[in-house]
Amino acid sequence: MIIWSRFGFLVAVFVFGCSIAANLITNSVTGGDAYWEAHQWPFGVSLFASAILCWGVGLLLSRRGSRTLIDSETGEQVVDSPSHTLFFVKMHWWGPILAILGIVVIGKDLMG
Repeated sequence: MIIWSRFGFLVAVFVFGCSIAANLITNSVTGGDAYWEAHQWPFGVSLFASAILCWGVGLLLSRRGSRTLIDSETGEQVVDSPSHTLFFVKMHWWGPILAILGIVVIGKDLMG
């Protein structure tokens, strides 16, 4: 079960889209799918690309929709900012998570 709020599902869309694009580019450059199957670094690079997208889009979305509400009884101001999450993690924090995963995948490919 995938749990998201508002536009948090875009994290999965970015990861899937970037990995498909990396697969297609790798297959086009190398002339087949053998290189994609044998090496993991192109997928690691796609994780970096999706990390950049998640970080940027997440920050833009979190800044765009905030509004200030005033409690009529107490006069207190409350800032209501939208939360775009996937698995309870805000979209822009998926950027560093995916970047670290990309480093791990590339490191594993270089070590092995």
